[in-house]
Amino acid sequence: MGKVLFFDVDGTLVNFRGQMPESARAALKKVQENGHQIVLCSGRSRVQIYPWLLELGFDGIVAATGAYVEYGGETVYTHYMSEDEIRRVTMLLDEADACYSAQAKDRMITSAAHRDRQLARFRELADDEMIEQIWQHIELADHLDQYEDIEKLVYYEAKMSVPKIREQLSGLCDVTESSFEEAQDDSGEITCSGVNKALGMQKYIVHTGAAKADTIAFGDGPNDLDMVEYASVGVAMGNAVQALKDRADFVTKHIDEDGIAYALQKLGLI
Repeated sequence: MGKVLFFDVDGTLVNFRGQMPESARAALKKVQENGHQIVLCSGRSRVQIYPWLLELGFDGIVAATGAYVEYGGETVYTHYMSEDEIRRVTMLLDEADACYSAQAKDRMITSAAHRDRQLARFRELADDEMIEQIWQHIELADHLDQYEDIEKLVYYEAKMSVPKIREQLSGLCDVTESSFEEAQDDSGEITCSGVNKALGMQKYIVHTGAAKADTIAFGDGPNDLDMVEYASVGVAMGNAVQALKDRADFVTKHIDEDGIAYALQKLGLI
């Protein structure tokens, strides 16, 4: 059996202008031809992943920072936040005057006011295609604790630091700095305690019968720390946050300098 390669999306396969280097496309095709599996491993929910990216033929998907796992087009693992977890998280985010939304497999859920604040934030950071893909499936609701299929929450513009929110939710949820942009102390993502990309990777390899020793992970942001540490080989992009570079086994070139193709060549996979 070949290697199993897990790729983050934003900042790793696709830059923040919504572009994927042609060298990365060619490299992914070649690595599959060489007998290796390629798996998306993203903080995005399933519905937020670009259709054109899915058309490249990934063997599997780890989405929502590990709360959703898919292999061969079939769902093999899901984890949802409980009513109590959602209520406690949203109460804290309301106290912090943050704007936030919930991610589910097939939609995002948020209030009209929070939607408008988040869209304004995204328009400062991303191109129209990226915004459309992330925000095209929206359900408006003032209370999130009525839902049973929420995988995680993301928030912005909190008047409370990430460490403070993390402290307040300790033992209940994990809080990670936003991976969609350069880390900001007012933005983050919230998952159930212990639910992260490493968990999703573990669920994937157990289901497929792959060995942990054959895993390689590629990432750039704060929510990639656990996946890079869990993998047998962890690769940080040249544009990655310093904390990830410090923990990675190998630091490749910047995403816009053919970083994926360069890493796969150096690792002898293409």
